[in-house]
Amino acid sequence: MEKKRRILIIDDDEVVLASIATVLRLEGYIADTAKTGKEAIEKSNLNLYDLALIDYRLPDTNGVRLLTELRSTTPRMVKIILTGYPSPENRTAAFDKCADGYLTKPVKIDALLDTIRDRLSEQDERAERPSQDVLRHRMDGLAVVAIGASAGGPAALERVFSGLPSKLPAALVVSQHMPSGFTKQFGERLAAMSHLRVREAQHGDVVKAGTAFITPGGHNMELAKGGRIHLRKAEQTPSPSIDIMMKSVADAYGPRCLGVLMTGMLTDGVLGMKAIKDAGGVTIAQDESSSLVFGMNKAAIEAGAVDVVAHVSIMADRIVDALQEFR
Repeated sequence: MEKKRRILIIDDDEVVLASIATVLRLEGYIADTAKTGKEAIEKSNLNLYDLALIDYRLPDTNGVRLLTELRSTTPRMVKIILTGYPSPENRTAAFDKCADGYLTKPVKIDALLDTIRDRLSEQDERAERPSQDVLRHRMDGLAVVAIGASAGGPAALERVFSGLPSKLPAALVVSQHMPSGFTKQFGERLAAMSHLRVREAQHGDVVKAGTAFITPGGHNMELAKGGRIHLRKAEQTPSPSIDIMMKSVADAYGPRCLGVLMTGMLTDGVLGMKAIKDAGGVTIAQDESSSLVFGMNKAAIEAGAVDVVAHVSIMADRIVDALQEFR
């Protein structure tokens, strides 16, 4: 059965929200609504949206600012601005911030549906045609392992890293919920007990096999096409964001990525694991018996985003096994 596309409608006008949501649902879409930019960010962190319809004027922000924020949390989501105050300046500002469409209110339903179909079709075509950078990395055989952890994570990660071989045919990126100032020492501790090269990531680093990069506390890590690391100051808690890191890895490496979600509270990492699985990668979650807190990993398992569940004592072996399948 064809997967239903999910759309987020962001507008403070209840009539607009209700009418557009009703039309989209009748067309077979899953339609969610948000009345503020804050609510939109929260919902985009909990759900994988294919497309967002964004009102230009919102109570707590404007559509252009929200475009920038949503790019960091959901880079592949199609974003269409709706405005009752059209102007050349507004239109230029929207497209400068990478809007995928710009429609004026009152919007004609046929025009709205045509725009949605066209933009989603273009999104699908982009997903099917990986960039030359991605192709080069896949031909070179590089794979990326994205690991997320929270409460109980440092001890669990020590066990995993101590069991990984030095000639691991993959690069690793790690986001452990941890305050600023602690991740550098944590990386040094992992390096001391691991056969791999481990260090705190710096903006502009390029991933390579046999090396693990730890996201600095207080920042979010994104992996761009070509394997270059981008760091941005984190605005959310907890941080660093596991979802942002994993989504970017899925986007850059597609089926040559491996997601690993370990012990921790709340649900960070669930959407990232879904993104990796949807991209054709492999996902592994730490089991309940070896988790200090069976939270994030439990949520990912219940969401159907996990291929393998493993005790922490054999997690390194499961990672190696999964990477063998990429060859």
